[in-house]
Amino acid sequence: MSKIEIKNLHAEYADKDGKFTALRDISFSVNGGEFVSIIGSSGCGKSTLLGVLQGIIFPSSGSAFIDGQSITGPGANRAAVFQHYSLFPWMTVRKNIVFGLKQTKKNLPRSERFAVADVFLKKVGLSGFEHKYPFQLSGGMQQRAAIARALAMDTDILLMDEPFGAIDAKNRSKMQDLLLSLWEGDTPSKKKTVVFVTHDIDEAIFLSDRIIMLTNSPGQIAAEFDVCFPRPRIHSTIRETVSYINLRNKLMTLFYDENTGVAADEEYTI
Repeated sequence: MSKIEIKNLHAEYADKDGKFTALRDISFSVNGGEFVSIIGSSGCGKSTLLGVLQGIIFPSSGSAFIDGQSITGPGANRAAVFQHYSLFPWMTVRKNIVFGLKQTKKNLPRSERFAVADVFLKKVGLSGFEHKYPFQLSGGMQQRAAIARALAMDTDILLMDEPFGAIDAKNRSKMQDLLLSLWEGDTPSKKKTVVFVTHDIDEAIFLSDRIIMLTNSPGQIAAEFDVCFPRPRIHSTIRETVSYINLRNKLMTLFYDENTGVAADEEYTI
């Protein structure tokens, strides 16, 4: 059974002009432990799709399932990182992370929750800022704190919407490596399932097992790409290979196509 399954998903919003269609007839599945990136132009419905998986947006028609159960709202089996930092402004950075831990590890003693929070603050380079409030941090630091909270929650599923978009290039690379190390876990059976939205094609290739490209609005699946580079991956090494260059060129061509007009069943495997 797939960990995540989307069937004939259609999402519409009401606006001043009537109805706006964000997603049209989306169907795909994600296996347990798989890292899948969703890419496409702005406004193609990527964030809407992630909202459906989190349980905060409900489709107009079609279905969304996790572990065979229909998604009816947020759940403790998934953590989300959004484009906006979504930290509680009245809590310190440390307490923001502890709050997340309370949702998924209710039996963890208070002292251990704080200890876990400190570990993840160190992992994202925020040791020494644990008692700061979000407004006292830069945008990139706030996003790192939000990432630390999601990773510390240690859920089966991670839903990530442009999580590294506000982070500088140096720390972005570090965050990518950290995400992969935590995603892989100690054993293959403990791998997390990740659905990752990004505009960055290089990031998608580096992180993913599979890439799903959406068409321009309304979002439909234009193509799927298997990414078969062995792991662990090193940025400088894979970018020099012919396979990487070919895949990147294919993705770039589709991404900048005005219509992203490829057949829905086209696949490109390296």
